Amino acid sequence: MYIVNQVVERSLATSQRPVISSVVPSVARVLDSDFIGVIQRKMRDESYPKSAVQGALPENTIITFLVLINNLDVAIDYVTRIVRSWVDISPTTGAIRENASVPSRSLDSLLPFGDDASHAKSALQSLQQRFEAKASELINDAICVVFKNIVKPQLRPLLSDAFRDMDHQINDAELHKANGYIINEDADGEGAEAAILYRFRRGWEGLTEPIKRILTNHNFERLLSITIFYIAEVLEKRIWSYFGRINDFGAVRLEKDVASLVNLIVRGGRYGLRDAFMRCTQICLVMNMEEDEWDENRTPASAEVEDNGIEWKLDHEERTRARAIMQNRTENR
Repeated sequence: MYIVNQVVERSLATSQRPVISSVVPSVARVLDSDFIGVIQRKMRDESYPKSAVQGALPENTIITFLVLINNLDVAIDYVTRIVRSWVDISPTTGAIRENASVPSRSLDSLLPFGDDASHAKSALQSLQQRFEAKASELINDAICVVFKNIVKPQLRPLLSDAFRDMDHQINDAELHKANGYIINEDADGEGAEAAILYRFRRGWEGLTEPIKRILTNHNFERLLSITIFYIAEVLEKRIWSYFGRINDFGAVRLEKDVASLVNLIVRGGRYGLRDAFMRCTQICLVMNMEEDEWDENRTPASAEVEDNGIEWKLDHEERTRARAIMQNRTENR
């Protein structure tokens, strides 16, 4: 990107509109065909990741693939900074964005005649927008490949292992029974977490931490967003599968387990990622409502309209179905 910066700066320094009109679009074409094209071919031919065996991450080809994704993300940032260092200059003060490369003169002083300065700005903005669109498209495709071939094959077994041997037909004493928990001591010898969270944490961190250490924050958040929506779908199906196989105390434990999983999965990401799990949490919420509270929320309401302070993602039929998941509601009370 140093060369791109030098070419752009020297073409602008000529103060010649025909030169700028020729050089800047040529830079855009070279970035598209050579830079992005080379990375795309390397991704496809040299480092395309195959489905990874659990515990085998990271492999050399996977690392290379992730680094190539990072190269695109960093390149977008550099090109944006190069363009904005010129476009965002104030014609009166010469002030520029923080951390942007500092050109010697503003566009208005370099191109004082007619609309030459505006034309140059448009050419630079077109360069940045075109490159960002092309690179972002390739990044999104590559992130989907990482999810499909590396992350997704391990998620369903991970959840199955987390819920292994979990009994949701329990009584009050069993809800707090020691064998429902695994002691997970920290450095100070303290701390305890539910067995389901302990098992899921081991698999989740083993899967995501190596990838997180390599990817840029922006790219990892993209991957995390795709992953979270898939986990939410799988988790919701698992909750529905407990229909008729869970009692009131089991529902309490399930709600706590789901909340703990959600907190773990979205940790370090945007708070808005929790929205993907709203259907799961609302199913558990309905299961554990008291009768009088359920009576207030059982009437039909649009999923987009708040009803009694709750913005429902479940429609009326789904709420009724969720309420019916638990049998013999008062058997153990």
